[in-house]
Amino acid sequence: MKHILIVDDNKTNLAMAKQELSELYQVTPVLSGAQALQFLEKRQTDLILLDKNMPEMDGRETMHRIKKNPAWAKIPIIFLTADNSPEAECQLLSEGADDFITKPFVPQVMKSRISRILELNSLRNDLEERLEEKTREVESVSINSIMAIATTIEAKDRYTSGHSNRVANCSVEIAKNLGWDEEKCRNLYHVALLHDIGKIGVPDLVLNKPARLNKEEYALIKKHPVTGGEILKNIRSIPDVHLGALYHHEHYDGSGYPLGLKGEQIPLIARIIAVADSYDAMTSNRAYRDNLNTEAVIEEFKRCRGTQFDPQIADIFINMLENGFKIKNETVVEATGDINKAIRKAMDEYISGVSAESKRDILTGLYNRRGIEAMVNDFIATRKRGVLFVLDLDNFKSINDNYGHIAGDMVLKEIANILINNTEKTDIVCRIGGDEFVIFFTRTLDKQEAADCAQSIISDVNKMLNEHNYTSSSVSIGIALAPDSGANFEELFSNADKSLYHVKRNGKNSFSFFSDSKLPKDETAADIDNIYAILEGNVSFEKGCYNVDYSEFEKIYCYIARFASRSEKDIQILLFTLIDTHDGYIVDNSVLDMAMKVLQSAVISSLRRADVGTKYSGNQYVILLVGTDTENGRSVAERVIECFYTTSPDIGVSLTYDIKKLSSPSEAPEE
Repeated sequence: MKHILIVDDNKTNLAMAKQELSELYQVTPVLSGAQALQFLEKRQTDLILLDKNMPEMDGRETMHRIKKNPAWAKIPIIFLTADNSPEAECQLLSEGADDFITKPFVPQVMKSRISRILELNSLRNDLEERLEEKTREVESVSINSIMAIATTIEAKDRYTSGHSNRVANCSVEIAKNLGWDEEKCRNLYHVALLHDIGKIGVPDLVLNKPARLNKEEYALIKKHPVTGGEILKNIRSIPDVHLGALYHHEHYDGSGYPLGLKGEQIPLIARIIAVADSYDAMTSNRAYRDNLNTEAVIEEFKRCRGTQFDPQIADIFINMLENGFKIKNETVVEATGDINKAIRKAMDEYISGVSAESKRDILTGLYNRRGIEAMVNDFIATRKRGVLFVLDLDNFKSINDNYGHIAGDMVLKEIANILINNTEKTDIVCRIGGDEFVIFFTRTLDKQEAADCAQSIISDVNKMLNEHNYTSSSVSIGIALAPDSGANFEELFSNADKSLYHVKRNGKNSFSFFSDSKLPKDETAADIDNIYAILEGNVSFEKGCYNVDYSEFEKIYCYIARFASRSEKDIQILLFTLIDTHDGYIVDNSVLDMAMKVLQSAVISSLRRADVGTKYSGNQYVILLVGTDTENGRSVAERVIECFYTTSPDIGVSLTYDIKKLSSPSEAPEE
């Protein structure tokens, strides 16, 4: 059973809450925030019911102390409070609360909210665990790829074959003499093995030059630490892996590169690798010199002690050499011919695996855009015909805002399953990003069959959303037929997206074919009548239609209505519409986005603070003008339009407007 900690200074409230919850949960009641903290020191809990108003340490301070402790920070907290004002809720939610239960609490409501929060917290924890596992898998692939690259680098440099492995072994022996434990030594081995990864960016001719390098060539070599550091900086499964690559050529006296760090500014792990790296260089043959014997190596380390090398590490290594240390030099076959081909084949397999993984969406397992585009183009090139759906979840933001992103992710996964169930194995299903999906039907569908499939998907999605009580959301679908509406993926996607905008502008929760979705210029008047009817309450206002919840927009409108009524002010509703100059619809989504940003900027700079505006659809913006008659409203509109055309480049988009006076708000309810 899940455990719930109840914190309330009222013993009656504690007794009632415990009585209602004990059948479902293990319950521990305490009378103060201090007692709650003492309890958490001894055992964990799955959820905390926390009274907001308590003496000495109130609920807010108790929550702050809980959230500061990493061991308790993720415990969900539901406040018990008689203050149900929006201001109080917003403040506590922003500070970390998960929900509220109003006093005196209704048992069924309390149980329902606790159940929902526990369920969401469990889903979140499960998703975090799976995300961490996926991250480890991806990093494992990345590390294997990097290892393959490191091997390939050594394969193309005939003077350093086996160098990285010898440096790694030598570094571990030095670390053991420093007293490092087995785990730290194992990590050091991996760091040292990758210390020269940056040489991937050095030309082969420079690496294999059979003579000393000139100034320009040496400058190229000196870039490899920075390159290596950049390649490795995001690998988290090998701690400090980038430090070895970035700093192994720094000198203790500050004369090294790339940053000229000095003394203990250089990470210890890099100071160790620097000694091992130099030792292998001294004892390996070069075209311009033979390898040094042990006596000469010892003298060189004594000479450079405190200048190039950390004196403590140099002393330890000199002692190791004097006691007969020899670097492990495992047999390495020169990586030429068949061996080199095998290495390159292994690299190709790693890279191919990474590429295949990157063509899938991590959350849903569907293809992503990179995965679907090539397949659709290849199919159309040979079969010519096909049907492409672009689907968008209407008002998805409201699910994330009201129920959390875990709930939103679960909805996306369920939609992915619905799409798979409504398609065949040969069809291609893709999540483009966010709440937008694409289906390409490879089987032959006529227009009626495509319409039936779209309606089936809409019905299944609505059923799923209703089961979760997400009734404000729905799905809209735009459809393009190949080859009539496009001869490749880009054209089909663009045209299906245009028909999707048509659906969204005309009520959502439906579908439209590209051939049927051209926007006549005279539709804007119907839109303004629709908005007028919505605000007057003649039709239901779909949640989130104006990028805010209906309840929030209703409060804004009611406030404006009361203000206008008391001051005998008129209210004008002003609707701006972006249309293509020639055809009556926006040709390109990027053009639409650019034009909408310019329009929003023009509105903000042209209106007063008392006016209220919001994006109504993909190409429309609506404004409430308070205390303005129709003539002045038209002047405002013309000012916005002038600002729009002055600011925007000539992208073939026109801006039109409609204006309508709202009926008298004198009947707005008084509080």
